[in-house]
Amino acid sequence: MLILLFIMSRIINLRRLSTLALRQRKALLVRSLVLPPHLLHASLLERFLPCGKPNCRCHGPGPKHGPFFYLNRCFPKGKVQTLLLKSPEQIDQARLGVAAYAQIQESLDELSQINYELLRRGENWQTQP
Repeated sequence: MLILLFIMSRIINLRRLSTLALRQRKALLVRSLVLPPHLLHASLLERFLPCGKPNCRCHGPGPKHGPFFYLNRCFPKGKVQTLLLKSPEQIDQARLGVAAYAQIQESLDELSQINYELLRRGENWQTQP
């Protein structure tokens, strides 16, 4: 069993907000944008796998061994780097790093959507409120 989390951009309906409200939200986002040092751009995978023993129960339809936790990083041209996380501390650090990256990505996506909406309205979106 393979569990993979995809984080999609949350679409925010900004057309109903006033330009002032958009500028205020943008200023708040920019002020609160802090890059944590433990950011990790990767996917955390939890896998249950069969072992190498041919007569083990894991080769049947029942449960497999695990969970085993892996970090996957994707690179251009289909390259993937995989790291087996061996200790609970590594797993916790990976979870925190992946979550921190997701939070930053969410803030950047919202900022981008605000800039898009301000540009769509013909506003100078590069100026501060």
